[in-house]
Order: sequence, then structure tokens, then C-alpha cells
Amino acid sequence: MTKGQEDKKDAAKVLDFDHLTFWVANAKTASSYFVSRFGFKPLARRDANETNPIQAYAVKLNKITIIFESPTTSEGAISNDLTAHGDFVKDVAFAVNDLDELVRRATLEGAKIVKGITEENDKDGTLRYAVLKTYGDNTHTLIDRANYSGLLLPGYEATDSDPLDILLPDTYLKFIDHVEGNLTDGTLESTTTWYEKNLNMQKFWCVDYKHDLVPYSCINSSSVINQDETVLLSFNEAAKGLNPSSKATDFVKALGTSGVEHIALYTDDIIASIRSLKARGAEILSWPPTYYDLIKEKLKDSTVNVLESIEMLKEHNILIDFDDRGYMLQAFTKHVQARPTLFLEIIQRRNHRGFGAMNYKWVFEAIERLTPATDKDN
Repeated sequence: MTKGQEDKKDAAKVLDFDHLTFWVANAKTASSYFVSRFGFKPLARRDANETNPIQAYAVKLNKITIIFESPTTSEGAISNDLTAHGDFVKDVAFAVNDLDELVRRATLEGAKIVKGITEENDKDGTLRYAVLKTYGDNTHTLIDRANYSGLLLPGYEATDSDPLDILLPDTYLKFIDHVEGNLTDGTLESTTTWYEKNLNMQKFWCVDYKHDLVPYSCINSSSVINQDETVLLSFNEAAKGLNPSSKATDFVKALGTSGVEHIALYTDDIIASIRSLKARGAEILSWPPTYYDLIKEKLKDSTVNVLESIEMLKEHNILIDFDDRGYMLQAFTKHVQARPTLFLEIIQRRNHRGFGAMNYKWVFEAIERLTPATDKDN
């Protein structure tokens, strides 16, 4: 390879999240749920036809776009995967700067190319894309929008706004902070390497990894990030710990394979976001009150200045993780599908790049505090 070719290879990169695609049994109701509960706006639809028997609805909130696709026949890939996995995140699409080079690179590295470079046209121009297979039955669509100015993708038509929008509060969710997947045993290292080799991403080190939290989390974790630090992906596989099972094991059993466990959505004001989500009827996980007692104790020995009151975090079911440089706040929805295979995380960061891993330990300790002390003499 010449120096020019090497430079071109290194310059090809993932730019940002483009959209997510969910395969679901009923795209109309699933998209409506995200509109009513999470504050998304109807964006576009693509109707099924004889050559493409897939009904699709797209919703958007600020920089977050989700497409829901459903089959209109009992045959085909979507029907087969829904039988095997239930509703799930099928594709995480990325905007890229050099589609040709990334596909060439992935091909040389042995990645499975589900669909080679394809062009689709409509009145708004030409969209170019390719599809790569990643962990489980998931894919990544790489998208080149350089010559396309359309609303979403060719074939989609704009939809009307939802009348509920003017009645319900804004949820203030801005963009995708990260996407996290749970993997089958023994695939963590190879999955991480896949993203380095095929998508020119790099391993991401965060403060979580300096702590030995495996006994509490029962997982081993790894992460990758793109060069511009706008796309963060995290992966877990099961590890032995204090609990009889691992969330990674339980997830893989429920889904039937590796897959996306949760999507973290960023907000600048998590208290306002959770307040609005609850007002819309979104189901938010709660935590034992002893967790917040524990946090008060730990913050006494910390130099970090937490702007939010602990009582406010407690009221809104928000967890906190921190170090001497900053902190992050996070809350979680209950599972949003029939199988326990997908939930949303709401996250706010104040100079902290972790994933909240200390909360595995702190929630564990908080639950222990709920258990009455036993008389050791008995």
C-alpha cells in the first residue's frame, strides 16, 4: 500500500449516528409509543408494496432518528427475525465521510458485507449506502448523504404532526450518547477488534475501567469511539460475580443472540427530562431509598460539587456516579418491548465520561442496607 493509500485509509471514518432501525411486529403502534411516551415527533413513512412488503414509520427528536419497520407478509427476513428475537434494534446506521474506502477496508478485513455500495435516487438527489453485519443478527448501514437533501431516505414521505404534541411537555432529549450491546460469551474482544479494523474506530477508556466492579456487575465491558468522539459504543459479556446470573446472560437468553441492550439519550437537564417523561406516562425504574443515603455519605469525602440536590435526584429516580473531576446522572426506563431486551437510558454529563459503573456496587450496597441485620448470636 502506498503512503497515499494509507492516508486515505486512515482518513475514512464514521462521522455520527445517522439513525436506528427497529424491527417490530407493529411499526405504527411502536412509533406512536415513542411519540407519546418519549416526546419524539412523527417524521416520515414508507408504505409497503408488492416488491417491498415492509411498512415503515420514522420519528425524530432533535438529532435522534428512529425508523420502525414491520413486515406485511409472513415470509422474509423481518418475519423470521421477529419470531426468533421479538421486537429488537436491527440496525445502527452511521453517517460516513468516505463510503467507498470504508467498504473496501471492511472487505479486506473479512467483514461480512450484507449489501454492497448501493445508490437510490429520488427528487432530492442520490443517497449512497452499504450494510455490514456486526454482532448477533445486527447490522450497520453506512450512509453517504453528500448528494442527498431529502427528509430521511428515498421512498419516504413526510407525515403530519401528532395532535398530542401541543398538549404534552418537551422531554429535552438531544442526541444519542451511546449504544450498548450484550454479547454471547467469549466474543467481547473480537467484537471490539471488529470496530477497530472495519470502521476505523478506537478503544475508549473511561474512568469505570479503573475499578474492579465485576463482582457487582457480573460483566466484562469494553468500548469503542469514533475519531470525532461523536459515536460511542459499549459492549458487555457475562462474568462471574456475586449474583447468580449476569445481565448479559439473561439478555442473550431472552433475545436468542447478541444484540443492543439499551440506547442512552443525552439531555442537558435530566431532572426536567424525567419529570416530563413521567408526565407522559413513561415507566422509569426506581431505586431503594438507602441508595441516596449512601450517596450522601460518599459525597462528604468528595471534592466534586454536585449542583442538583440529592433529594431531587431521589424524587426523580436518578442515579449519580462521580470522581474528583466531575459527575454524571442517569435514569432508566423499564423495558419498552414484550421481551426484556431493550430499555432507554437518560443521561446527563458534567465533566464525566463514564457509564455509571459504580452504581452496580452502590445499588448492591443499598439493597443490602434494606435487609435487617441478623443477630449473629442466633
